[in-house]
Amino acid sequence: MFSHGTGGFVIRKKSRAQVKSAKKKRSVHDANRLFLRQMNVVLNRKLKSMRKHMEVQQLELNQQWLKMMQVGSIPTREVPKVIYKELNVLLITPCNDREMSSHCVLIEQSLKHLVRNVNEIKYIESVSACLSSYDVDLIMVIGSEENLTDENIAALRTSTVKKVIWLSADQHGNQSETILSIFDHVFTQHSAQISDDQHHMGSTVSHELLMPPDPHIFCPQAVPLEYESDVYIIGDAEPDGMVTAIAKSGLLDNKKVRVDGKGWAQIGDFNPVHTNEARQMLYNGSKLVIHSAESIKNVMEIAACGTFQLIGPSVNQSNGIDLSNFQQYNSCEELTQKFEHYWQSVDARRLAASHALAYMKYNQSHLQKTLRLLDIIFI
Repeated sequence: MFSHGTGGFVIRKKSRAQVKSAKKKRSVHDANRLFLRQMNVVLNRKLKSMRKHMEVQQLELNQQWLKMMQVGSIPTREVPKVIYKELNVLLITPCNDREMSSHCVLIEQSLKHLVRNVNEIKYIESVSACLSSYDVDLIMVIGSEENLTDENIAALRTSTVKKVIWLSADQHGNQSETILSIFDHVFTQHSAQISDDQHHMGSTVSHELLMPPDPHIFCPQAVPLEYESDVYIIGDAEPDGMVTAIAKSGLLDNKKVRVDGKGWAQIGDFNPVHTNEARQMLYNGSKLVIHSAESIKNVMEIAACGTFQLIGPSVNQSNGIDLSNFQQYNSCEELTQKFEHYWQSVDARRLAASHALAYMKYNQSHLQKTLRLLDIIFI
């Protein structure tokens, strides 16, 4: 620091340490800006890639739809005994069942496309008041762990209107036979939901009709890196199982593998899937799923996410699901061959996944399932 001239101004000269500190701050700032710029470039590139993939997938969906129309994959329907557009439907839905709320909305929307009028009420609202105020041709109850009120049960029992209930996936058939026997038709997610005795409830007829996956949850979407994997295995590690043999063969070496089942800790260094993890995120983050469990529900959810899967022989056969739309294996040799083929060919894997997604979108939608329900009732 020194004085200069007579004006009283004081010029403070910066020390070397101060100059060095300022340069260091600038260099750190520049480095941060460069890092952010590079990250933006990477993220933009990945976003463009995702958009391109979604465009290609949508194009493949449209092509698969046209192909299904040409080859007659969409089944022809018998002519119903009634005109659906003349029907008035009373739809009774649960009040606080979050898992079923989206399904209820989609079923109501589907009915509005199919019938003349839909009057939707909650479990706690008066059924008898609706029946006395509106012309009703069909009463449809969406099942839930919630209970109908005693007054509504009594009103349903005395009503002569045709009645159906569509049980939810988590709803057990432990309801008394007197409750289920109120309905002319009971629709279940799987045949095990109701007992053998309940299958024969006088005039009540039971049917297996799977609800589609919630399209707002199980759909193609980009996921963060922590959800990504190369292979996702669903099913237990059976000692003589086909998937266990694959795991021991070395085909899964140097791959990130998630396992959703028991016994895998003794087989290899795999990543276990926990109960609270979002399955839709894990499905979307996986390149290939090997499904050796029994649940057809999981098969539908994976397909709805647009993820490729290989399905084993233990998957439950369902009357409403055509498994020929999925890639299946029935032996260890066939699993090995298909795994190697689809792992190496990204295009083949994507095409097969798009075909399954198209099948779910056009043949297993809430609209198609609701139409199927009406056909079962009225044809």
